[in-house]
Amino acid sequence: MKPSELIEHRNAIVARHDATMEFVGEMDAAPSNAESSNHQADAYAEALFLRAFTAYENDIEKLFLHYVTGGASLKGLKAKSYLRVTDETLARKLTRAGWKYLSWSKPQHIRATAENYIENGWPVSDMMSANSQELSDCERVRNRIAHNSIESRLKFNAVQRNFLGTERLFPITPGQLLRIRSTKLKKLYIGHCLDVMNDTLCAIIDPPP
Repeated sequence: MKPSELIEHRNAIVARHDATMEFVGEMDAAPSNAESSNHQADAYAEALFLRAFTAYENDIEKLFLHYVTGGASLKGLKAKSYLRVTDETLARKLTRAGWKYLSWSKPQHIRATAENYIENGWPVSDMMSANSQELSDCERVRNRIAHNSIESRLKFNAVQRNFLGTERLFPITPGQLLRIRSTKLKKLYIGHCLDVMNDTLCAIIDPPP
């Protein structure tokens, strides 16, 4: 992306986040001590989160391709790419290296990909590290919404412990968990997750030197 295109992309990310947070601001908080009875609100929270997470994945890939093909940050800083290509389509084929697709959901996988093709993975790896735990929790919530496997349920239980301090003894959906208000953060957990994803993207676009 050219500098003007990167600014436009950053502005689009921020505008999308602001618009999504307006919807979050209209959500009712879910109980943390009993099973939710508002299944419609839970489903709405899950749909909103899934849409935001998918957009975040797309943006992570786009920013990785930007830096690996010689693109600069907003301050004009360039990553030291191991690839000698400037075409993003070609770079995407090379970095897939025979895989059907690359994962842009798990922080550790994203960091590994960045470090394989960019010196120290900068700035993608550094900025992912700052919010690694929160981004991992986001990915687990996303998987629990999309899948009902034993593994996704176990990892979702870990998110409950991270968010609430303990697993609930009653059935709790990802939508209910996302609608619970954190007393520490003073916001719904869905708002916290969306803020973390947005902050990570903006930090990759404009990393500190």
